[in-house]
Amino acid sequence: MHHTNRRGRTKARPSLGALAGLVAALVLALTFAACGSDDSSSSSGSSSGGSSSSSSDSGGVAKAKSQLTPFEKPPTKILQTEPLKGAPPKGKTVVFLGTADPNNKKLQDSLKSLATAAGWNYSVVSYDPANPATFNAALNTALTKKADYVAEAGIPLTSSMIQKVKDAGAKWVLTSVAPADVKDPVIVNANASDNDEQMGKVLADFFISDSNGKGNIVIEHVPAYPILGAFTDGFQAEVKALCPGCKVTIQNITIPDLTAGKVPSIMVSALRKNPDADYIGFDVGPFAAGIDSALAAAGFAGKVKIIGEAADEAALAALEAGKHTAWTGFNPVYSTYVMMDAMLRDSLGMPVDQKKAGIQPTQILTKDNVAPVINADKQWLEPADALDQYKKLWNLQ
Repeated sequence: MHHTNRRGRTKARPSLGALAGLVAALVLALTFAACGSDDSSSSSGSSSGGSSSSSSDSGGVAKAKSQLTPFEKPPTKILQTEPLKGAPPKGKTVVFLGTADPNNKKLQDSLKSLATAAGWNYSVVSYDPANPATFNAALNTALTKKADYVAEAGIPLTSSMIQKVKDAGAKWVLTSVAPADVKDPVIVNANASDNDEQMGKVLADFFISDSNGKGNIVIEHVPAYPILGAFTDGFQAEVKALCPGCKVTIQNITIPDLTAGKVPSIMVSALRKNPDADYIGFDVGPFAAGIDSALAAAGFAGKVKIIGEAADEAALAALEAGKHTAWTGFNPVYSTYVMMDAMLRDSLGMPVDQKKAGIQPTQILTKDNVAPVINADKQWLEPADALDQYKKLWNLQ
């Protein structure tokens, strides 16, 4: 959706999905995975009756601050460290099942560049994420192109789709798909649920430390996008473990309300029901669209801090302007480096480290550190020379 749709991550996390964008990379077409959510909310944690000093000096707050430290500076290293054992074969064919979503287009263009650099053939077969039948048709077309690898972002695969690719002698290369079983013929799921869980924990550590163990937050969540549940679960688990004096309320959002642009008004209503809340959170950047004006119109401007997972261009700009407090860094294009790395290794009979492939470098971004880590495309850098580092492993520099 992370995502691009992501975790289409697009986050197509997102449905790699904006999920994802981003959710195009974070949530690209998680509509396929939508399984009947509602707009109810749930709470966890409770207000502590202890003194301010006991909260501020608690072991939980200290641990949160300690764990946050490594994520305060921009990452400088990619997670993969093992070079290829030799030159990968030329002439392999990669077919990307893509959509017209701008974030998905970024994935398409990046993967094309990578495949070309490796001397591989590359093409895109388009489908309409609002029409599941077109995805199957696109897959059939991809296989007529004698694809060695079929890549896609955000769409959970059926058993028949998996078997069809296997029977054709091809392999699946995924990003931001949840759920996903990474076993033959699926060789990788880049930017997986583990990435959202990591960002959930990092953002929770910020929330705990920034509030000195007394924060009260309402978090937007779209249950129809399973990959984003890893974020809210990770956030709540971290708060429960380290901050008994904190309160977390999850405000569920339905797909119809999301597409109708009702997220801002629903979140304002949730704040009115929880007048003690001093933070508002989002599980992917694009879902925060319109929240600044909605809070201002409702009289909440300056009364709640805005934080979230997987900052998009608008969230990064809001951080620079001091309108938002913190977001985790996410760049959907990074997942294409991981996808290409997996294909190159597979072509050489090398194993793919799924743990390293499933997560990406991230950073806790605030007004103080965001400006230097935004690239020319208004995206967060993770790290700035990530592609060069991968190409060195591939001997493609």
